[in-house]
Amino acid sequence: MKLFIKLILIFLLLGGFEVKSQDFEVAPVKMYFKVDGGSKQMKKLTIKNHSSIKQQYVIVTEDFIIDKYGNKKTLPKNSTKSSCAEWLTFSQFFFDINPNESIEVDVTMSPPSGDMSSRWAYMYVQTATERTAFDADKESTRTGINLSARIAIQVFRSTKVKQEPKGIIEQLREDTEDTDGGRVFTALIKNTGSTIFNSKVTILAANLTTGEETEITKIETEVYPGFSREIKFKLAKTLPKGEYSLVAILDYGSKTSLEGTRLNKKLIILE
Repeated sequence: MKLFIKLILIFLLLGGFEVKSQDFEVAPVKMYFKVDGGSKQMKKLTIKNHSSIKQQYVIVTEDFIIDKYGNKKTLPKNSTKSSCAEWLTFSQFFFDINPNESIEVDVTMSPPSGDMSSRWAYMYVQTATERTAFDADKESTRTGINLSARIAIQVFRSTKVKQEPKGIIEQLREDTEDTDGGRVFTALIKNTGSTIFNSKVTILAANLTTGEETEITKIETEVYPGFSREIKFKLAKTLPKGEYSLVAILDYGSKTSLEGTRLNKKLIILE
């Protein structure tokens, strides 16, 4: 069982309130701070020990970036321009919890004066055991601990001052065929602003003879500032024979406009 627990290194629940490992849980697993530069905001993090023995825990932070497919890659803290890891402080970061008991940790976000950008980071709660200075690695030399199972909490910072999102959609193209012969298309969403937005993309096919529009699909995804997200969709086989104009319309919450991109050739359905 101990080996199994050690193999489960990261537990990340994207949409829920709490995450459980084999022997402990944390809540929440996403922390949203809305705080202007020069101010502070505090939130509570709850950790519960489900094991039958007293456990030691430590809190550490890391950065992450997102590729165009939405995969997150962890990096050392304070290594990216979007990091808020150095703005986080904890009422305690190394502590013991008795069996079947829980504690609360105060997590405080303190961005510097004048900073108005959206930021994000990972915060990990990790089980820990004491270790000697001789075999301690670079990351744990100061605390003398050996890191084991851990749970990731995503931390986001935005400002109280409302910032309008900015984005574009482009590069709509036919990509490939899937295994059953369906036609697959992709497009690229770029976040050109300074705030995270949830995008909604509507794919439309307009018959060039009749003018009739057919909605192919709707796609929703989250896009981070300075990053792009690729969307992929399959053409419906129920689309009638004919020539079409294929368009992707992006709605990212802007009050002023929608963005769009068009396939740079006629979409021809032969059967």
